Amino acid sequence: METLTLEQVKDFTVVAVALLAFLVLLGNFIRTVRDWRKPGADTADWRRNIDRKMDNDNKRIRSLEEGNKAICKGVLALLNHEINGNSVDKLEAARTAMNDYLIESR
Repeated sequence: METLTLEQVKDFTVVAVALLAFLVLLGNFIRTVRDWRKPGADTADWRRNIDRKMDNDNKRIRSLEEGNKAICKGVLALLNHEINGNSVDKLEAARTAMNDYLIESR
């Protein structure tokens, strides 16, 4: 068995410390790169969430607009019936449109 000299122990210690320092620097570099990318990833997630909410809101607004149109057609048919007294077919069409809207929206 060989005996270790003081010079070999010093060389081993220097190499071990240098290797450890390199690993620490590599870890810091990886963490820094990850931290640089985090705001972009957070912003992308936020944007996808907002886009999903906007799509849902647009669908709800379109549905409300359709309901308002059906109600306006019904009121208009009632006014025509009140004025003419004979617009029963328009009343039935408006009732069907309002029923369709109420059934489909739920």
